[in-house]
Amino acid sequence: MKELKRMLIYFLLIVGSVVMLAPFAWMVVTSFKLPSEVNTWPPRWTTRSFATSRTVKVVPTTGSATIAKGLSLREALTFVAKKSEGLVLNVNDDPFYRGTLRIPFKGATYTAAVTTEKFSQFLEKLEFPKEFPTDSPEVFFENVYLHYILGASPYFKRDTYIETILNSIESLADMIDTMLTFAVDRIEDESERDRFANFLEKKLEELEKVKPLVQRYKAGEELILSQNELTEIQKILNSLDLVYTTNSSHEVIDNYNSAIRNGLGNQLKHLEFFLAVDKFFKEVQDRTAGKDVVAQPLTEEDKRRILIERTQHFKDASLIKELVEKLPLDNIPEEFSKFLDKDLEKKYGITGIELANLKSLVGSLVNLAYEHDVDPEIYLADKDGSFARFESAVENAVGFNLTFVSVRSKLQAYREEFKNADELFRDVALNALELQDFRTIFENTRYAWKLIEAPEFVKSVLVKEGKSIEVVMEGVSPIYFIDDGIRKVELKFSASDVVKNVFQNYALAWKAAPFGRYYANTVFIAVVTTILEIIVSAMAAYAFSWMQFPGRGILFSIFLATMMVPGEVLLVPNFITVTKFGWIDTYYALIIPWIVSVFSIFLMRQHFLSLPLELFDAAKIDGCSHWRFLWQIAVPLSKPVVVTSALLKFVGSWNAFLWVLIVTNSPKYRTLTVGLQTFSSEVGTLYNMLMAAATFSILPVVIIFLFTQKYFVRGIARTGLK
Repeated sequence: MKELKRMLIYFLLIVGSVVMLAPFAWMVVTSFKLPSEVNTWPPRWTTRSFATSRTVKVVPTTGSATIAKGLSLREALTFVAKKSEGLVLNVNDDPFYRGTLRIPFKGATYTAAVTTEKFSQFLEKLEFPKEFPTDSPEVFFENVYLHYILGASPYFKRDTYIETILNSIESLADMIDTMLTFAVDRIEDESERDRFANFLEKKLEELEKVKPLVQRYKAGEELILSQNELTEIQKILNSLDLVYTTNSSHEVIDNYNSAIRNGLGNQLKHLEFFLAVDKFFKEVQDRTAGKDVVAQPLTEEDKRRILIERTQHFKDASLIKELVEKLPLDNIPEEFSKFLDKDLEKKYGITGIELANLKSLVGSLVNLAYEHDVDPEIYLADKDGSFARFESAVENAVGFNLTFVSVRSKLQAYREEFKNADELFRDVALNALELQDFRTIFENTRYAWKLIEAPEFVKSVLVKEGKSIEVVMEGVSPIYFIDDGIRKVELKFSASDVVKNVFQNYALAWKAAPFGRYYANTVFIAVVTTILEIIVSAMAAYAFSWMQFPGRGILFSIFLATMMVPGEVLLVPNFITVTKFGWIDTYYALIIPWIVSVFSIFLMRQHFLSLPLELFDAAKIDGCSHWRFLWQIAVPLSKPVVVTSALLKFVGSWNAFLWVLIVTNSPKYRTLTVGLQTFSSEVGTLYNMLMAAATFSILPVVIIFLFTQKYFVRGIARTGLK
């Protein structure tokens, strides 16, 4: 029986341990997971972060504005004026940051160029359902594919397009039914009337049969309808032969044929146009790529070296080299921009606010120039360059433009304020162009991967934050690779890559907010609050246990009664008090209100009462004061209780959230718990990074508890024992 009881106790202990530790274990496992694994059902204890290879789904498109961070709106508009040319593979999967990347280019067909004569002959045979630019074959192909299958809202989006066809069929069926009931009798020729009525009845039956045939294409693996599916839909619609042909003319018949042309006929026209373009597009591709594209990430040192090499022609090349060698890579563009601004402020005696306004105006002018194919560098960069010439060239290009008129009038006001205004404008514009070129080079270097193997026309591969891959080509338009079925890329990871992948969420979480600052604040606040509380609690507990004064028992009872007041009730009065002292957004507000703990005083008092009275008498005979007895005898003998109180306060201060959120306005004074809010928003919560941040946030507390748990248990167990 005793053995059975022991087994039952052990079983309950094991179950309790599992129940207590499972949430923590799940938090750690979640911190290793990829974004797509977080919300999978049923939940799994495994993750693909430990895998040595991955297949990543991608969606090909062409042309992508490079990513630029830390820009004002005007700088961003200026920066994206130059669109990068390359095949862009948008990652429709979990992002990746390292490994050996293999893009399946082998066997892909392409062409170096399509002759103008061949392209013109094709266009002559084509019936356009809407206008498309035909400046060149590549521009034409890109716009057609963007409109129909590659754009943000593609025409052949599966659910939308099929729903449109079904609605057109339904509308046509209703119209035919109405015509049979009310309109057919208006045809005076009896034979024509009967023939038209029979035709409509037949088409009505065919439309009902066609509906389920079209409906089945609403479900599919891809968001966009495939070429085979479009071909099948074309056959279905052509089989209807809805146009009514007759030698005679009548308003009812004309209205019917007009409705056909504007409804299903228009849908069929778009379909036939796209399929014809797609067929020609494939026919002109007369070459085949012989290799896959294989690339690996560049090291930090390689990126710095390449950045210095690519900016040697800049007028500020020496400064850029100095910044590249000293600063973290991500901070270089911002620091370079600050240097250019300070140089102008010093040279022309202009304030920072005035310069910011002037940069916005000049940036608007540069944007207008790019929009109207005016190259600013032609008019500004050479020795004879002047801002007036550039301004005049833009005016001639844009004609009457409200933006230009507004910018010019504001620049005129600056001309009246500064004697050498045109030189200032020119330097601002040149700095903007230099910064734009630098950012382009920086982005192309920052995200560049080293080519291991590639076809001869591939010049570089850019992997942008693991969310898109850009294959930069020379002499070949990327548009010719969108039909080659590049929907997946392969990644292989070394042992070191796997370790980095496992802890990738921790690195991303740490960079998502100033967690270094949060850590320092949390440690400082928790340590100071704990030390001050131990001092205050020890003195109060000693007074309530060893010192005799009137009302001691009543006062201690009142102290204990305050433990029944919820902490939330004290938030408002404490906040008002802190506000009156002017402590909002200071360390005082985070520390002083929490240096007194009734529970800690009670815990220490009970332990002090358990100390032998003879110790106090002996110390008093030796001339020991209350102060000396407290710190040299009572406190050292109460080490377990002191450690317990300190640990409880440290953990409570470390985990404090609501009060810190209320009394702080800036990240300068905030703590780790408030920093965890970074990963939650109205859009949703990044649980994998939140769990990673939570894990490294609680790690110090767990370590401290592991080293002090014996004192914690002893302090609780022995409190109040004689």
